Amino acid sequence: MKKYLKENKFIILTIIILCGLMFFFINQKQGFHEDEIFSYGSSNYKYDNVFRWFGYAEANQDVLYSQVLKGNFIDRINNIIKYIKDPNQFPKDEVLAQEIPTFRTKEDALEYLAIQKEDIFNYFSVYYNQSRDVHPPLFYFLVHFTSTFFYNQFSKYIIFIINLIFFIGTLFTIKKIMDQLNHKELTIPTMILYGASMGAISTVMFQRMYMMLTFFSILYLYYIIKFIKDDFKIKDNFFFILTIICGFLTQYYFCIYVILIFLILSLYLLFKKHFKKWFDFFKPHVLSAIIGIIFYPFCIGDIFFSYRGIGSIDNKTNTFLENLQYYGKQIINLFSLQNIIIILILALLITLIYKIIKKQLPKIQKQDKLNLIVIILPIIFFIVIVSKIAPFLGENYTSRYIMLLFPIIAIATFYTLSFIFSNKKTIFIVTLTISILLSCNGLFNNTPIYLYKDYSQVMDLAQENKDKYFVYVFDNYFTHLNSMPEFATYKASLILNKNIHDFNLLDNEILNNENEFILCIKNWLNKEEILNLVLENSGYTNYEILLELNSDVESTYYKITK
Repeated sequence: MKKYLKENKFIILTIIILCGLMFFFINQKQGFHEDEIFSYGSSNYKYDNVFRWFGYAEANQDVLYSQVLKGNFIDRINNIIKYIKDPNQFPKDEVLAQEIPTFRTKEDALEYLAIQKEDIFNYFSVYYNQSRDVHPPLFYFLVHFTSTFFYNQFSKYIIFIINLIFFIGTLFTIKKIMDQLNHKELTIPTMILYGASMGAISTVMFQRMYMMLTFFSILYLYYIIKFIKDDFKIKDNFFFILTIICGFLTQYYFCIYVILIFLILSLYLLFKKHFKKWFDFFKPHVLSAIIGIIFYPFCIGDIFFSYRGIGSIDNKTNTFLENLQYYGKQIINLFSLQNIIIILILALLITLIYKIIKKQLPKIQKQDKLNLIVIILPIIFFIVIVSKIAPFLGENYTSRYIMLLFPIIAIATFYTLSFIFSNKKTIFIVTLTISILLSCNGLFNNTPIYLYKDYSQVMDLAQENKDKYFVYVFDNYFTHLNSMPEFATYKASLILNKNIHDFNLLDNEILNNENEFILCIKNWLNKEEILNLVLENSGYTNYEILLELNSDVESTYYKITK
């Protein structure tokens, strides 16, 4: 152990510094994307995977636990499949059927966010919640497990801990890959290029499964590079299979990356007539797929028929070229290449031309060529495929779908540069200079996404009015989740889905006995019209704008008084 620490002290120091950078930014994170809150609720809420705005919880529990989640494991799986196909097979409670908005207490909201004593290790509820979504369950199992250490508490550090562990794992895997490529001198520059980039920081800040996906993707690449180096023999079959299974059960985009590499190496092995080696390579992939499907059969519907799977190919608002351009911009932004990329390209081109003229380029060996193909081609094809199938392109937040590529792009960049310079000391100096230059440019001029700094103002307002009732108006079934910390702070919240009939609910005993309440209206709605409806139906006459935010939060807050 002492010998390892001594030999790798600079690598370990680099990892510590990069982890410190992550702690710096997590302390700046104040709010959440609705998908991030969904990570907590879907992992910890036994009633459903979404927090509903009507008196839902107990009624839904009766339906789920008395009719759906009964019998042995096989019976439960069959019932879940039946329920997903046709929920009407199971009689609904009156509350479930009518979906009338009701005041939800702060205790209701906290129960959605945080694990309760009776729900600790209730992994079947986690499994069930994910069966109704479009993602596999492994990440949510980990969130549920980590939440047990934060009993009845909601904290951004729950998923941050998970992400940080997989971030550290990704950095160590970069080291292992560089060892396999015989370029140990590239380890620290690559760690810095990736780990201090806006892309890596945003991945760790984003409280979803994408940091975990990144780790299993780069770990799979490590085993592939090792497979090539070991003359196409898999020496760690168990861990190779485990990596594929875990990646598959983390996020389905892992399958795209694996299939691309599998196809490239299969073509090479079959072309070289290495049939036995190909079959030995084929077996663990098939076995992993079979185990994954048996454990989570809902993956078939998610992958082939859901709005996030193959069925989503034709449901895009942008053209294919627009999507490609979008992802290109995202890579430039998240590696902080703005204003500096042209200088770097020119410098490298001049160096390359000089080397060609002087005939000083190192000779690329056959194994290096295959490594380059396996590392670089899947990046290109992955972006092309994701540009075709990923939803919601055009938002800043959809860089999530290429997050797994960020460390691989860093590896590909510096590994390619290594063939321009024959001296390893020169390679180290050049790559370290580039990585530090880009990192400093990013840290001083850019900001990671998913921080939602403005949300601190919203929570300050909620704390100041925590003994008051809260009325929240939005226009869909899901985005209210990003306001769950508010719902867990106010005395109780009435969540109205812009349905004009719902505003009649404001004339009720709860509000009639109050002198004032807090109102939130989303900025993309007709605020004037909604404000008039609220005043008209509640019997209140006056309003005061308390807070108006147009960036991440996109909400206006009012104090409504009689």
